[in-house]
Amino acid sequence: MATSLAHAGVVTGKNAAMSPPLHMATTYTRPADGSYQEGDLIYTRMDNPTRNLLEAETGRLECHGRAVNSDTPIISCAFASGMMAVSSIVLAHRLPLKVLLPVDAYHGVPTVLRDVFSRFDVEIRTVEMSDPAAIEADLAKISVKDDVIVWMESPSNPRVDIIDISLISSIAEKSGRRVTTVVDSTLAPPTIQQPLQLGADLVMHSATKYLGGHSDLLCGVVTASPWTNRGRFIGPLIRQVQVAVGGVASPLDSWLTLRGLRTLAIRSSRQCETALLLVKYLQHHPLVDKVYYPGLEEHFGHKIAKRQMKNGFGGVFSVEMIGESYAFAFAAALTVVQRATSLGGTETLIEHRASIEPPGRVVSPRGLLRVSVGLEHASDILSDFESAMDIVQTIHGIRG
Repeated sequence: MATSLAHAGVVTGKNAAMSPPLHMATTYTRPADGSYQEGDLIYTRMDNPTRNLLEAETGRLECHGRAVNSDTPIISCAFASGMMAVSSIVLAHRLPLKVLLPVDAYHGVPTVLRDVFSRFDVEIRTVEMSDPAAIEADLAKISVKDDVIVWMESPSNPRVDIIDISLISSIAEKSGRRVTTVVDSTLAPPTIQQPLQLGADLVMHSATKYLGGHSDLLCGVVTASPWTNRGRFIGPLIRQVQVAVGGVASPLDSWLTLRGLRTLAIRSSRQCETALLLVKYLQHHPLVDKVYYPGLEEHFGHKIAKRQMKNGFGGVFSVEMIGESYAFAFAAALTVVQRATSLGGTETLIEHRASIEPPGRVVSPRGLLRVSVGLEHASDILSDFESAMDIVQTIHGIRG
């Protein structure tokens, strides 16, 4: 996969460009009779050569290593943001729609479901995804006439919970309900995890994060499984929503994401290695109450993560300090690590999650800080952590 990624978006042939071309045009000429053939370019909302290259690449990435029937197209759709990708998945379903959400999910997902889609007969049910019996029971209560989305986020944001994708997908398939299993795999790009190959119907990424990798674009991607019946059914409907609603990735953001993909493997590898080093330092520090990272054997999802994640456990972890004041003091004392939202870029970022979660929907512990590991030298980040901890101990009159 790393070799394939290094050539992402490059078309071979005589005088082929070693960087994918950027097509900024919004419209394309047609013949004198006004006709067009299937595959002809008409308008960028429908098709754009740069976006098409990105979608072909993300589809290949999710399916890499497993054969796909030549008669089955791999449908991958690039959107203007991760939240547009989420919304398009919802819009591809019929009403009434039930959405089963994990307890720990990126706050933007329940927010858009409650604040926007609840007006349109979309109901949210929060489920403990680590409890198969609870999922089976919830599905059994839903009418066979309703559409259902089982939304998985693995690793989750911000507590990096791990969900057994194969198990939950199997439960959904056997439920007798019209279920689409979706995995938000933003924190585990395809170099680490391929949910479609674990049985999920759809996988989505906020490509703003790891796929783009440079904190300079907005993009979301949804890829449908070419192997499951539901994936083959829902994929064309998501494409229909993409074209009709028009929340497509811009040519420039598509090009930037393609550029990011070319270094994804090496970035991801470095970030995973550094993350593991940092959490091993933090887990034994007296100011730390808990560290959330699936690469630690103590993590409740470690065994599942070892089975369904490869080439590392991701570059994001969360650390829960012994109190909120300690969390703020630690983040404030950092100099190499920057205080900002988002993740997956070249710079290491830290954020107090409870501060940005919507009022009335704060689920993160008050002492929790999410860390997105960047590409700085590991020793520099570690030294920054050590210095910041020393400052916090001094502030609170604690001797090391």
